[in-house]
Amino acid sequence: MMPCNPTLSFAPALRVVMGFKSLFAAVALVTAASAQLSGSVGPTTPLSQKSHMCNVLDYGGSVGSSDIGPAITSAFNNCVLKNSGSTLYVPAGNYNMATWVDLKGGTKWAFRLDGFITRTATTGGNMIAIETANDFEFYSANSAGGIQGHGYQCRNAGPRLIRIVNSQNWSIHDLVLVDSPEFHLVIQAGQNGEIYNLAIRGANIGGSDGVDVWGTNYWIHDVEVTNRDECVTVKSPANNILIERIWCNQSGGSAIGSLSDGTAIEDVIYRNIYTNGGNQAFMIKSNLGSGYVRNVQFQNFISRGTAYGLDINQYWSSQSPGTGAGVELSNITFSNWDGNVVDGVARPPIQLICADGAPCHGITLSNVNMWSQTNKAVVKCESAYGSGLSCIKGGSSYTSYAIVTQSATQPPGYSTPTTLAGDLASGFATNAAIPTPTIPTTFYPGLPQISPLAKNQ
Repeated sequence: MMPCNPTLSFAPALRVVMGFKSLFAAVALVTAASAQLSGSVGPTTPLSQKSHMCNVLDYGGSVGSSDIGPAITSAFNNCVLKNSGSTLYVPAGNYNMATWVDLKGGTKWAFRLDGFITRTATTGGNMIAIETANDFEFYSANSAGGIQGHGYQCRNAGPRLIRIVNSQNWSIHDLVLVDSPEFHLVIQAGQNGEIYNLAIRGANIGGSDGVDVWGTNYWIHDVEVTNRDECVTVKSPANNILIERIWCNQSGGSAIGSLSDGTAIEDVIYRNIYTNGGNQAFMIKSNLGSGYVRNVQFQNFISRGTAYGLDINQYWSSQSPGTGAGVELSNITFSNWDGNVVDGVARPPIQLICADGAPCHGITLSNVNMWSQTNKAVVKCESAYGSGLSCIKGGSSYTSYAIVTQSATQPPGYSTPTTLAGDLASGFATNAAIPTPTIPTTFYPGLPQISPLAKNQ
Protein backbone atom coordinates (compact mmCIF):
# COMPACT_ATOMS: atom_id res chain seq x y z
CA MET A 1 0.00 0.00 0.00
CA MET A 2 1.12 3.54 -0.66
CA PRO A 3 0.34 6.74 1.20
CA CYS A 4 -2.72 8.63 0.01
CA ASN A 5 -1.85 12.21 -0.87
CA PRO A 6 -4.95 13.76 -2.41
CA THR A 7 -3.84 17.34 -1.84
CA LEU A 8 -0.62 17.02 -3.82
CA SER A 9 -1.13 14.32 -6.44
CA PHE A 10 -3.33 11.38 -7.33
CA ALA A 11 -4.03 9.28 -4.26
CA PRO A 12 -2.42 5.91 -5.06
CA ALA A 13 -5.65 4.23 -4.02
CA LEU A 14 -7.22 5.99 -7.00
CA ARG A 15 -4.59 5.01 -9.55
CA VAL A 16 -6.86 2.61 -11.35
CA VAL A 17 -7.39 3.88 -14.87
CA MET A 18 -10.37 2.37 -16.68
CA GLY A 19 -10.72 4.75 -19.62
CA PHE A 20 -11.26 8.48 -19.79
CA LYS A 21 -14.49 8.51 -17.74
CA SER A 22 -12.78 6.84 -14.78
CA LEU A 23 -9.82 9.18 -15.10
CA PHE A 24 -12.06 12.23 -15.09
CA ALA A 25 -13.95 10.83 -12.07
CA ALA A 26 -10.67 10.31 -10.24
CA VAL A 27 -9.62 13.89 -11.02
CA ALA A 28 -12.94 15.17 -9.67
CA LEU A 29 -12.58 13.09 -6.51
CA VAL A 30 -9.04 14.26 -5.86
CA THR A 31 -10.04 17.87 -6.48
CA ALA A 32 -12.89 17.59 -3.96
CA ALA A 33 -10.68 15.87 -1.41
CA SER A 34 -8.05 18.54 -1.92
CA ALA A 35 -10.62 21.19 -1.04
CA GLN A 36 -11.46 19.46 2.23
CA LEU A 37 -8.36 17.78 3.62
CA SER A 38 -5.57 19.97 4.94
CA GLY A 39 -2.73 17.76 3.67
CA SER A 40 -1.76 14.24 2.73
CA VAL A 41 -3.20 11.26 4.61
CA GLY A 42 -1.88 7.75 5.16
CA PRO A 43 1.60 6.27 5.60
CA THR A 44 4.50 8.23 4.16
CA THR A 45 6.34 5.12 2.93
CA PRO A 46 4.97 2.06 1.08
CA LEU A 47 4.79 -1.47 2.46
CA SER A 48 7.70 -2.45 0.24
CA GLN A 49 9.89 -0.44 2.61
CA LYS A 50 8.52 -2.32 5.65
CA SER A 51 9.79 -5.73 4.62
CA HIS A 52 11.48 -6.87 7.84
CA MET A 53 8.95 -9.49 9.03
CA CYS A 54 8.21 -9.85 12.74
CA ASN A 55 6.10 -13.01 12.74
CA VAL A 56 4.24 -13.69 15.99
CA LEU A 57 4.91 -17.41 15.45
CA ASP A 58 8.58 -16.63 16.10
CA TYR A 59 7.77 -14.86 19.38
CA GLY A 60 5.79 -17.47 21.28
CA GLY A 61 2.61 -17.53 19.23
CA SER A 62 0.96 -20.40 17.42
CA VAL A 63 -2.02 -20.83 15.13
CA GLY A 64 -4.93 -21.83 17.37
CA SER A 65 -3.29 -20.11 20.36
CA SER A 66 -5.37 -19.69 23.50
CA ASP A 67 -3.86 -16.20 23.94
CA ILE A 68 -2.03 -14.53 21.07
CA GLY A 69 -1.73 -11.23 22.97
CA PRO A 70 1.69 -11.84 24.60
CA ALA A 71 3.19 -12.93 21.27
CA ILE A 72 1.95 -9.74 19.58
CA THR A 73 3.49 -7.63 22.34
CA SER A 74 6.77 -9.55 22.19
CA ALA A 75 7.04 -9.28 18.42
CA PHE A 76 6.43 -5.55 18.65
CA ASN A 77 8.88 -4.85 21.48
CA ASN A 78 11.65 -7.20 20.38
CA CYS A 79 11.41 -6.87 16.62
CA VAL A 80 9.37 -3.92 15.35
CA LEU A 81 10.85 -1.33 17.70
CA LYS A 82 14.37 -2.61 17.07
CA ASN A 83 14.17 -2.73 13.28
CA SER A 84 12.98 0.25 11.28
CA GLY A 85 10.88 -0.78 8.31
CA SER A 86 9.26 -3.78 9.99
CA THR A 87 5.90 -5.54 9.67
CA LEU A 88 4.29 -7.24 12.66
CA TYR A 89 2.70 -10.31 11.11
CA VAL A 90 -0.15 -12.50 12.35
CA PRO A 91 -0.52 -15.26 9.71
CA ALA A 92 -3.87 -16.59 8.51
CA GLY A 93 -5.61 -18.85 11.01
CA ASN A 94 -7.73 -18.61 14.13
CA TYR A 95 -6.42 -17.26 17.42
CA ASN A 96 -7.94 -16.56 20.84
CA MET A 97 -6.89 -13.51 22.83
CA ALA A 98 -7.13 -12.92 26.57
CA THR A 99 -4.34 -10.37 27.07
CA TRP A 100 -4.79 -6.96 25.51
CA VAL A 101 -1.90 -5.21 23.75
CA ASP A 102 -0.83 -1.57 23.88
CA LEU A 103 1.70 -0.89 21.11
CA LYS A 104 3.35 2.45 21.84
CA GLY A 105 5.55 4.38 19.47
CA GLY A 106 7.27 3.07 16.42
CA THR A 107 8.00 4.76 13.10
CA LYS A 108 7.81 3.29 9.62
CA TRP A 109 6.07 0.02 10.51
CA ALA A 110 3.00 -2.04 9.72
CA PHE A 111 0.67 -4.51 11.43
CA ARG A 112 -0.47 -7.21 9.03
CA LEU A 113 -3.36 -9.13 10.56
CA ASP A 114 -4.24 -11.97 8.16
CA GLY A 115 -5.51 -14.14 11.01
CA PHE A 116 -8.79 -13.87 12.88
CA ILE A 117 -8.69 -13.13 16.62
CA THR A 118 -11.49 -14.00 19.06
CA ARG A 119 -11.87 -12.27 22.42
CA THR A 120 -11.87 -14.63 25.41
CA ALA A 121 -11.36 -12.29 28.41
CA THR A 122 -13.76 -9.68 29.77
CA THR A 123 -11.16 -7.12 30.84
CA GLY A 124 -12.10 -3.55 29.90
CA GLY A 125 -9.96 -1.23 27.82
CA ASN A 126 -8.92 -2.01 24.25
CA MET A 127 -7.97 -5.36 22.75
CA ILE A 128 -5.49 -3.64 20.43
CA ALA A 129 -4.32 -0.09 21.09
CA ILE A 130 -1.86 1.75 18.85
CA GLU A 131 -0.36 4.86 20.45
CA THR A 132 1.85 7.64 19.04
CA ALA A 133 2.70 5.70 15.89
CA ASN A 134 4.07 7.48 12.82
CA ASP A 135 4.08 6.21 9.24
CA PHE A 136 1.99 3.22 10.23
CA GLU A 137 -0.34 0.81 8.41
CA PHE A 138 -2.78 -1.69 10.00
CA TYR A 139 -4.28 -4.02 7.43
CA SER A 140 -5.12 -7.52 6.25
CA ALA A 141 -3.47 -8.62 3.01
CA ASN A 142 -6.14 -11.28 2.47
CA SER A 143 -8.96 -8.82 3.33
CA ALA A 144 -10.28 -11.38 5.84
CA GLY A 145 -8.32 -10.69 9.01
CA GLY A 146 -9.95 -9.08 12.00
CA ILE A 147 -11.47 -9.52 15.45
CA GLN A 148 -14.55 -11.33 16.80
CA GLY A 149 -15.56 -9.65 20.05
CA HIS A 150 -18.47 -11.97 21.03
CA GLY A 151 -20.01 -8.99 22.76
CA TYR A 152 -23.17 -10.94 23.49
CA GLN A 153 -21.20 -12.66 26.28
CA CYS A 154 -20.25 -9.42 28.09
CA ARG A 155 -22.38 -6.63 26.68
CA ASN A 156 -21.05 -3.19 27.69
CA ALA A 157 -18.74 -4.89 30.18
CA GLY A 158 -15.70 -5.72 28.10
CA PRO A 159 -13.15 -4.11 25.78
CA ARG A 160 -13.32 -2.03 22.67
CA LEU A 161 -11.72 -3.81 19.72
CA ILE A 162 -9.24 -1.27 18.27
CA ARG A 163 -8.17 2.18 19.44
CA ILE A 164 -5.64 4.38 17.63
CA VAL A 165 -4.34 7.19 19.83
CA ASN A 166 -2.38 10.34 18.94
CA SER A 167 -0.87 8.78 15.84
CA GLN A 168 0.01 10.43 12.55
CA ASN A 169 0.45 9.48 8.91
CA TRP A 170 -1.31 6.14 9.15
CA SER A 171 -3.99 3.95 7.63
CA ILE A 172 -6.24 1.08 8.70
CA HIS A 173 -7.98 -1.00 6.07
CA ASP A 174 -9.26 -4.37 4.87
CA LEU A 175 -10.27 -5.58 8.33
CA VAL A 176 -13.43 -7.22 9.65
CA LEU A 177 -14.63 -6.24 13.14
CA VAL A 178 -17.48 -8.20 14.71
CA ASP A 179 -19.65 -7.76 17.82
CA SER A 180 -17.53 -5.64 20.11
CA PRO A 181 -18.64 -5.56 23.77
CA GLU A 182 -18.16 -1.79 23.46
CA PHE A 183 -17.18 0.37 20.48
CA HIS A 184 -15.51 -1.25 17.46
CA LEU A 185 -12.99 1.35 16.22
CA VAL A 186 -12.02 4.54 18.05
CA ILE A 187 -9.69 7.15 16.55
CA GLN A 188 -8.53 9.39 19.35
CA ALA A 189 -6.88 12.67 18.30
CA GLY A 190 -3.83 12.47 16.00
CA GLN A 191 -3.71 13.48 12.36
CA ASN A 192 -3.35 12.49 8.72
CA GLY A 193 -5.13 9.12 8.85
CA GLU A 194 -7.03 7.09 6.27
CA ILE A 195 -9.68 4.48 7.14
CA TYR A 196 -11.18 2.33 4.39
CA ASN A 197 -12.44 -1.07 3.26
CA LEU A 198 -13.88 -2.16 6.61
CA ALA A 199 -16.84 -4.39 7.44
CA ILE A 200 -18.19 -3.87 10.96
CA ARG A 201 -20.97 -6.02 12.42
CA GLY A 202 -22.41 -5.08 15.80
CA ALA A 203 -25.55 -6.04 17.68
CA ASN A 204 -28.91 -4.31 17.66
CA ILE A 205 -28.13 -2.36 20.82
CA GLY A 206 -26.68 0.95 21.99
CA GLY A 207 -23.03 1.25 22.93
CA SER A 208 -21.94 -0.56 19.77
CA ASP A 209 -20.44 2.35 17.82
CA GLY A 210 -18.85 1.49 14.49
CA VAL A 211 -16.28 4.25 13.92
CA ASP A 212 -15.78 7.20 16.29
CA VAL A 213 -13.21 9.77 15.20
CA TRP A 214 -11.78 13.02 16.43
CA GLY A 215 -8.56 14.74 15.42
CA THR A 216 -7.21 16.49 12.32
CA ASN A 217 -7.15 15.63 8.63
CA TYR A 218 -8.82 12.23 8.27
CA TRP A 219 -10.21 10.52 5.17
CA ILE A 220 -12.75 7.78 5.92
CA HIS A 221 -14.30 5.91 3.02
CA ASP A 222 -15.77 2.59 1.92
CA VAL A 223 -16.96 1.34 5.30
CA GLU A 224 -20.00 -0.84 6.09
CA VAL A 225 -21.47 -0.76 9.61
CA THR A 226 -24.28 -2.80 11.18
CA ASN A 227 -25.21 -1.96 14.79
CA ARG A 228 -27.79 0.09 16.69
CA ASP A 229 -25.65 3.04 17.58
CA GLU A 230 -23.22 5.28 15.71
CA CYS A 231 -22.26 4.32 12.18
CA VAL A 232 -19.40 6.75 11.40
CA THR A 233 -19.39 9.66 13.83
CA VAL A 234 -17.26 12.78 14.28
CA LYS A 235 -16.65 13.91 17.84
CA SER A 236 -14.95 16.98 19.28
CA PRO A 237 -12.36 18.36 18.70
CA ALA A 238 -12.10 17.69 14.97
CA ASN A 239 -11.28 19.52 11.77
CA ASN A 240 -10.68 18.72 8.12
CA ILE A 241 -12.54 15.42 7.99
CA LEU A 242 -13.74 13.84 4.72
CA ILE A 243 -16.17 10.92 5.06
CA GLU A 244 -17.64 9.26 1.97
CA ARG A 245 -19.12 6.07 0.52
CA ILE A 246 -20.41 4.78 3.84
CA TRP A 247 -23.01 2.00 4.10
CA CYS A 248 -24.95 2.13 7.35
CA ASN A 249 -26.65 -1.24 6.90
CA GLN A 250 -29.23 -1.57 9.69
CA SER A 251 -27.23 0.86 11.80
CA GLY A 252 -28.00 3.60 14.25
CA GLY A 253 -26.86 6.03 11.58
CA SER A 254 -24.05 8.55 11.36
CA ALA A 255 -23.78 11.63 13.55
CA ILE A 256 -21.80 14.55 14.83
CA GLY A 257 -21.82 14.38 18.61
CA SER A 258 -22.62 13.96 21.35
CA LEU A 259 -21.55 17.58 21.86
CA SER A 260 -21.18 19.42 25.14
CA ASP A 261 -18.98 22.14 26.64
CA GLY A 262 -15.99 23.36 24.61
CA THR A 263 -17.03 21.81 21.29
CA ALA A 264 -14.70 22.64 18.38
CA ILE A 265 -15.61 21.02 15.04
CA GLU A 266 -15.13 22.57 11.60
CA ASP A 267 -14.47 21.80 7.94
CA VAL A 268 -16.20 18.45 7.66
CA ILE A 269 -17.74 16.79 4.60
CA TYR A 270 -20.02 13.76 4.62
CA ARG A 271 -20.96 12.66 1.11
CA ASN A 272 -22.38 9.62 -0.64
CA ILE A 273 -23.83 8.12 2.54
CA TYR A 274 -26.30 5.23 2.23
CA THR A 275 -28.42 4.19 5.22
CA ASN A 276 -30.67 1.14 5.27
CA GLY A 277 -32.93 1.08 8.33
CA GLY A 278 -31.78 2.12 11.77
CA ASN A 279 -32.19 5.24 13.85
CA GLN A 280 -31.47 8.19 11.54
CA ALA A 281 -30.10 9.25 8.20
CA PHE A 282 -27.94 11.75 10.09
CA MET A 283 -28.04 13.48 13.45
CA ILE A 284 -26.24 16.42 15.04
CA LYS A 285 -26.83 15.89 18.73
CA SER A 286 -26.12 17.87 21.86
CA ASN A 287 -27.77 19.08 25.04
CA LEU A 288 -26.82 22.70 25.71
CA GLY A 289 -23.03 23.02 26.07
CA SER A 290 -20.76 25.55 24.36
CA GLY A 291 -18.41 26.00 21.42
CA TYR A 292 -19.13 25.56 17.73
CA VAL A 293 -19.75 23.32 14.74
CA ARG A 294 -19.20 25.20 11.49
CA ASN A 295 -18.45 24.79 7.80
CA VAL A 296 -19.99 21.34 7.39
CA GLN A 297 -21.45 19.82 4.21
CA PHE A 298 -23.76 16.81 3.89
CA GLN A 299 -23.96 15.79 0.24
CA ASN A 300 -25.72 12.95 -1.59
CA PHE A 301 -27.53 11.01 1.11
CA ILE A 302 -29.83 8.05 0.45
CA SER A 303 -31.79 6.53 3.32
CA ARG A 304 -34.55 3.96 3.61
CA GLY A 305 -36.82 3.16 6.54
CA THR A 306 -34.98 5.01 9.29
CA ALA A 307 -36.73 6.17 12.46
CA TYR A 308 -35.51 9.77 12.05
CA GLY A 309 -34.26 11.43 8.89
CA LEU A 310 -32.30 14.68 8.86
CA ASP A 311 -32.16 15.45 12.55
CA ILE A 312 -30.62 18.34 14.48
CA ASN A 313 -31.45 17.99 18.15
CA GLN A 314 -29.73 20.30 20.62
CA TYR A 315 -31.93 19.14 23.49
CA TRP A 316 -31.12 15.47 23.13
CA SER A 317 -32.58 13.84 26.22
CA SER A 318 -30.16 10.89 26.22
CA GLN A 319 -27.33 13.25 27.16
CA SER A 320 -26.76 15.18 30.38
CA PRO A 321 -26.95 18.93 29.77
CA GLY A 322 -23.76 20.92 29.42
CA THR A 323 -23.15 24.10 31.38
CA GLY A 324 -23.30 26.47 28.41
CA ALA A 325 -26.31 27.93 26.60
CA GLY A 326 -25.76 25.77 23.52
CA VAL A 327 -23.26 24.76 20.85
CA GLU A 328 -23.40 27.23 17.96
CA LEU A 329 -24.12 25.54 14.61
CA SER A 330 -23.35 27.67 11.55
CA ASN A 331 -22.68 27.42 7.82
CA ILE A 332 -24.08 23.90 7.49
CA THR A 333 -25.39 22.69 4.12
CA PHE A 334 -27.54 19.66 3.31
CA SER A 335 -27.75 18.94 -0.43
CA ASN A 336 -29.16 16.16 -2.62
CA TRP A 337 -30.95 13.93 -0.13
CA ASP A 338 -33.47 11.24 -0.98
CA GLY A 339 -34.96 9.17 1.81
CA ASN A 340 -37.89 8.17 3.94
CA VAL A 341 -38.67 7.53 7.59
CA VAL A 342 -41.03 4.89 8.95
CA ASP A 343 -43.59 7.30 10.43
CA GLY A 344 -43.16 10.94 9.53
CA VAL A 345 -45.64 12.22 12.10
CA ALA A 346 -44.24 10.36 15.09
CA ARG A 347 -40.68 11.22 14.02
CA PRO A 348 -40.32 13.95 11.39
CA PRO A 349 -38.25 13.26 8.28
CA ILE A 350 -36.67 16.67 8.92
CA GLN A 351 -36.34 18.45 12.23
CA LEU A 352 -34.05 21.32 13.20
CA ILE A 353 -34.24 21.69 16.97
CA CYS A 354 -31.61 24.27 17.85
CA ALA A 355 -30.54 25.67 21.21
CA ASP A 356 -32.50 28.76 22.24
CA GLY A 357 -29.35 30.20 23.81
CA ALA A 358 -27.32 29.70 20.60
CA PRO A 359 -29.65 29.64 17.58
CA CYS A 360 -28.43 27.77 14.51
CA HIS A 361 -27.75 29.98 11.49
CA GLY A 362 -26.59 29.51 7.94
CA ILE A 363 -28.47 26.19 7.78
CA THR A 364 -29.15 25.53 4.10
CA LEU A 365 -31.24 22.71 2.62
CA SER A 366 -30.94 22.23 -1.14
CA ASN A 367 -32.74 19.47 -3.03
CA VAL A 368 -33.53 17.65 0.20
CA ASN A 369 -36.35 15.21 -0.56
CA MET A 370 -37.21 13.42 2.68
CA TRP A 371 -40.59 11.75 3.14
CA SER A 372 -42.54 9.14 5.15
CA GLN A 373 -43.52 5.56 4.41
CA THR A 374 -46.97 6.42 5.78
CA ASN A 375 -47.35 9.28 3.26
CA LYS A 376 -47.99 11.64 6.19
CA ALA A 377 -45.35 13.82 7.77
CA VAL A 378 -44.55 16.96 9.70
CA VAL A 379 -41.41 19.09 9.92
CA LYS A 380 -40.16 20.84 13.04
CA CYS A 381 -37.94 23.85 13.68
CA GLU A 382 -36.81 25.67 16.79
CA SER A 383 -34.41 28.63 16.87
CA ALA A 384 -33.14 27.67 13.40
CA TYR A 385 -32.17 30.20 10.71
CA GLY A 386 -31.36 29.58 7.08
CA SER A 387 -33.25 28.43 4.00
CA GLY A 388 -34.80 25.46 2.24
CA LEU A 389 -37.44 24.34 4.77
CA SER A 390 -40.87 25.80 5.40
CA CYS A 391 -40.46 26.17 9.16
CA ILE A 392 -36.95 27.64 9.16
CA LYS A 393 -36.59 31.43 9.55
CA GLY A 394 -34.52 33.80 7.44
CA GLY A 395 -32.77 37.04 8.29
CA SER A 396 -29.54 38.03 9.99
CA SER A 397 -30.80 38.56 13.52
CA TYR A 398 -30.80 35.27 15.36
CA THR A 399 -33.14 35.23 18.31
CA SER A 400 -34.72 32.19 19.86
CA TYR A 401 -38.21 31.05 18.92
CA ALA A 402 -40.44 28.26 20.19
CA ILE A 403 -40.75 25.00 18.34
CA VAL A 404 -42.80 25.20 15.14
CA THR A 405 -44.49 22.05 13.85
CA GLN A 406 -45.93 22.13 10.32
CA SER A 407 -47.66 19.56 8.18
CA ALA A 408 -45.55 18.52 5.22
CA THR A 409 -46.35 17.34 1.71
CA GLN A 410 -44.36 14.93 -0.38
CA PRO A 411 -41.44 16.82 -1.97
CA PRO A 412 -41.79 17.03 -5.77
CA GLY A 413 -38.29 15.59 -6.20
CA TYR A 414 -38.86 12.57 -3.97
CA SER A 415 -38.55 9.06 -5.35
CA THR A 416 -38.51 5.72 -3.60
CA PRO A 417 -34.89 5.32 -2.46
CA THR A 418 -32.75 2.78 -4.28
CA THR A 419 -31.29 -0.30 -2.62
CA LEU A 420 -27.99 -2.13 -2.43
CA ALA A 421 -27.53 -5.85 -2.87
CA GLY A 422 -26.73 -7.08 0.62
CA ASP A 423 -29.16 -4.80 2.45
CA LEU A 424 -30.08 -6.47 5.72
CA ALA A 425 -33.72 -6.84 6.72
CA SER A 426 -32.95 -6.32 10.40
CA GLY A 427 -30.13 -5.98 12.88
CA PHE A 428 -28.43 -8.80 14.78
CA ALA A 429 -29.59 -10.26 18.07
CA THR A 430 -27.90 -9.17 21.29
CA ASN A 431 -27.81 -12.65 22.86
CA ALA A 432 -26.21 -14.76 20.14
CA ALA A 433 -23.02 -14.86 18.10
CA ILE A 434 -22.90 -12.63 15.02
CA PRO A 435 -21.58 -14.26 11.84
CA THR A 436 -18.40 -12.94 10.25
CA PRO A 437 -19.06 -10.96 7.05
CA THR A 438 -16.89 -10.39 4.02
CA ILE A 439 -15.88 -6.87 3.03
CA PRO A 440 -18.13 -5.59 0.22
CA THR A 441 -16.90 -3.85 -2.90
CA THR A 442 -19.74 -1.32 -3.16
CA PHE A 443 -20.77 1.00 -0.33
CA TYR A 444 -23.05 3.50 -2.11
CA PRO A 445 -25.49 2.80 -4.96
CA GLY A 446 -23.92 3.37 -8.35
CA LEU A 447 -20.40 4.09 -7.12
CA PRO A 448 -17.44 1.69 -6.95
CA GLN A 449 -15.17 1.56 -3.95
CA ILE A 450 -12.34 4.06 -4.12
CA SER A 451 -9.50 1.62 -3.44
CA PRO A 452 -9.67 -2.09 -4.36
CA LEU A 453 -9.52 -4.71 -1.62
CA ALA A 454 -5.96 -5.65 -0.68
CA LYS A 455 -6.56 -9.24 -1.77
CA ASN A 456 -7.35 -8.00 -5.29
CA GLN A 457 -4.25 -5.86 -5.70
